[in-house]
This record gives sequence, C-alpha cells and structure tokens, in this order.
Amino acid sequence: MTQKKDKADDGANGRRRQPSTTTAALAGALIGALAGLTGSTLAYFEAKDTRREEAQARRSDIRRAAYVELAATANKYVQQATQLLTVSLDPAKTPQERRRQFENGYAPANTDLARAVTTARLVAPPEGRKDLAAIDTRSARVGELATGWYGKGPEGVDTAKADAEFTEAVNAQLAALQSFMDRAADESL
Repeated sequence: MTQKKDKADDGANGRRRQPSTTTAALAGALIGALAGLTGSTLAYFEAKDTRREEAQARRSDIRRAAYVELAATANKYVQQATQLLTVSLDPAKTPQERRRQFENGYAPANTDLARAVTTARLVAPPEGRKDLAAIDTRSARVGELATGWYGKGPEGVDTAKADAEFTEAVNAQLAALQSFMDRAADESL
C-alpha cells in the first residue's frame, strides 16, 4: 500500500506541476508578446521621428534653393535694370536698341524676379514674408525708374539726378534683400 500511496502522491504532484508548467509557458508567451509589442511600438515611433526629420530636411533644402534663386535673380534684375537705364539715357542709342534691351534683358529679369519672390514667399516663415514684401516694393521702384526713362529716352533728363535716384532705389532694394537673407541665415535651415 505504501507503493500505491507513493504513486498516488506522485500523480498528484505531477498534476500540480503540470498547471505550474502551463502557467510558466503562458507567462513566457505573454512576456514575449509584450516585448514584441514594445519593440514594434519603439520602431514605429523611431520611424515616425525619422520621417519627420527627413521632411524637415527636405523643407530646408527647398527653402535654401528658393532663397539662393531669389538672391541670384535680384542681382540679375538690378544688372538688367541698370543696363536698361544706361541704354535709355544714352543719346547715341536708337529707340530700337532701347526696346531690344528692354525685351531681351530687363523684361525676362523682371519676370524671373517676380517668380523667385513668389517661390520664396511660399516657403518663407511669416517674418520672411514681410521682408519679401519690402524687396518686392523696392524692386518695383527700381523698375519704375528704369522703365520710365526707357519710355522717355534721354531728352531733357538730368542724367546725374536720374543716376542718383536710381542708385538710391537699387541700394534700398539690395538692403531689403540683405535683411531678408540675414533673417533667413538666422533660421534653422
């Protein structure tokens, strides 16, 4: 009988061990599932942060390209407006030469500047848009002066006064551009 009791005890202990083995297996599976879920969650947030950083880098690249284009076209615009003014105030130039300079130099530069200002306005922060408005206003003044003399020709124009007024307008435009670029440089591009 002693043997039967021992066998009965072994059977009872075996059954008791079996539920604790099952519990341990379930606990292990639960821990594994939680670890997998935690890893997946961390990977998701890391990927989300990476996408956000990549998007920010793309926006910065686009902004930089727009600002560089703005600076280049503003300089070209000033150059073409100056050449138009020079041709317009030169008594030796014919109306056809003045028109050619306007159509082939000034007008495309004016269009390019308007496009560059618009592009920069689309990507600039609010403070930058205020500076762009100043650039636009001063560029319009440069254009008014250059095209005003283009239409009139050199007759009856005080060349020194016209040159001084034009130079002042160009300097104001370039100062507005410099202000914009300084602010842009301070941004975290």
